[in-house]
Amino acid sequence: MRAMVRFCAGFVLCVAGGNALAGPDWVELGDAGSFPDGAQVTVGQGNLGTISGTLSEGLSDSDYEDLYFIRVTNPKTFKFDLRHAAFDTQVFIFEIGGDSGEGAFGLLGNNDGLLHGSPVMGSLIDGPANDGSGARIYKPGLYLLAITGFGRVPMSYEGPIFRFDRPTEISGPDGYGGDDPLSHWYGRGAVGGYRIELEGVGFSQVPAPSALAALGLAGALLARRRR
Repeated sequence: MRAMVRFCAGFVLCVAGGNALAGPDWVELGDAGSFPDGAQVTVGQGNLGTISGTLSEGLSDSDYEDLYFIRVTNPKTFKFDLRHAAFDTQVFIFEIGGDSGEGAFGLLGNNDGLLHGSPVMGSLIDGPANDGSGARIYKPGLYLLAITGFGRVPMSYEGPIFRFDRPTEISGPDGYGGDDPLSHWYGRGAVGGYRIELEGVGFSQVPAPSALAALGLAGALLARRRR
């Protein structure tokens, strides 16, 4: 019985992406990739409240960006908030499309956010672009969320996808490479732990019925153990 409880508790943490009793969160499992084919799929039910992870720098292996599949459920009230991060972050939203359906096309990006009207080094996207590009999230659906540190630039083969004329602007894909899909990243970005606070966002994938049944069993076993 103890082995079953440990297994189910671990399953809850894996599927929910964090402490199952703490709410609708996702914690990076291993390393979220840098491109759509390696992006982490968030799995769960209902609203997704936070995503937590780490960017790091090493002598031979550095992790300068993490990508997650998320689902925007409310295009009018969505928010991707990193204003309380411990390092200078950047956040980007990509649409999924192209001939193969796997390309990541830049949609929105931000370097520095605003807190009570004053610039802060944490990034924030909470509405349409304000750089005159007209870019916005028009409809609910699946998107790619990318977190990087300042200095790391998303590129297509034609050049930078975004251009920041002001540090605090929410930018559309108005760089030289803005019409083409993400092909590589350039530069050396800031690193550290992060926690993205989300609103109007859900998990990208709902667990299979068998997984939901296991979650229910885990909850029952954990509750019995506490009594």
